[in-house]
Amino acid sequence: MEIRKLLRPAGFILTATIALVMAACSQFEPRDKRFYYRALWNFALREDLAELDSEFNGVDFGHSNLYENLLLTGGNNVQAIEDRARKETLAFIATKPRLNPNEEAIAPTYMKLAWRAQNTFDEAHALHRATYDIVVSDEPDKDRAIRNVLAYYQDSAYALTSERLDHRRLDQFPYSQSFRKRFPLFNATIWAYHYLQVAVYDPLQATQALTAKTQAVRPILMTYRGYLAQPPVQWTFMPLTAELSPLFASRYPEIANIFDNLHMLHDNISDILTSELLPTWEAKRAEIYRLVNTYYLASADATNPMVVTTQPRQEHHH
Repeated sequence: MEIRKLLRPAGFILTATIALVMAACSQFEPRDKRFYYRALWNFALREDLAELDSEFNGVDFGHSNLYENLLLTGGNNVQAIEDRARKETLAFIATKPRLNPNEEAIAPTYMKLAWRAQNTFDEAHALHRATYDIVVSDEPDKDRAIRNVLAYYQDSAYALTSERLDHRRLDQFPYSQSFRKRFPLFNATIWAYHYLQVAVYDPLQATQALTAKTQAVRPILMTYRGYLAQPPVQWTFMPLTAELSPLFASRYPEIANIFDNLHMLHDNISDILTSELLPTWEAKRAEIYRLVNTYYLASADATNPMVVTTQPRQEHHH
């Protein structure tokens, strides 16, 4: 009798726990990450141009740390984002990490909220890394190698469109620009990352010897570090590949479009996580996936109203 009395509340707790776990599981998504494209030039940047590679490793921390903090603070705590989270990112960059960080460990809450969007980022970031490696390596046919990794990327269900999107219209949703207006320092820091990511292509391609490549990117690294110290809050739009590496963008327009679309999606998600117009995590998740499915994935090209069909125009205003 006494044992039954003891077991009764325990059974209730177990039932409630199972119900909570089942409810939580209903939010889980199946994961299907791909391995990166394997080739002899893998990790050439890390091995031969470690100074630049470590800066990119620091960049990887920034977006994840931002998204996790925006989600956990409700996106309205200026001190938590502009002061604490931004300084955490700058401190991580200052360590000059030799390896890229595990973003799932940095932002576990955000990863559970919108893992499919994060996988979209991860695969585009892998394309970024592959192109750096190829440009730095002694690969004899760099054009062919770059087109191979592009084809591998575009074979994925998570591939961003290689069409040029109308970034101005993608920046005019009801919640758009809420992040940059509320957190201008962190937004300018994010745009400084994007500057570094695309500005190095032309200097790296303009030289052959590693010593010359090292020297070629030094001025860009100095400019980037200056932006970290004094974020370029005067910028009115994100950096675009064609403006900073016009030769690379002309030679590989599909890849340049993918990188610009990647960076615009980063801005959209920052706004969604900041805006009170999407007050619940469920609403934010639904909007993130609506944008990804409707405007960003290559699978939406045939019906995507944001694809630009006219002559591109200059958008970036320093």
